Amino acid sequence: MSFIKYIADESHYKEVLSLVGKAKQTVWIGTADIKDLYVDDKPFLALIASLLKKGVEVRLIHAKEPGTAWQVLQGLWPT
Repeated sequence: MSFIKYIADESHYKEVLSLVGKAKQTVWIGTADIKDLYVDDKPFLALIASLLKKGVEVRLIHAKEPGTAWQVLQGLWPT
């Protein structure tokens, strides 16, 4: 099933993050800035890395270079 939905503000945490972990084929995320985000006490990047290991295609579209904290985490979970 394919769909497009505009999600803003606090709904990101409730709607987007709960769906990302369930992805089986493709995840596209567009954002102005990639931040040091945690989901269930785990870095969001760890979730992305686990999806990639399962063969899920992941696309992160962002407007600027990720922050320092994200870059540090990226070293822990090379994707």
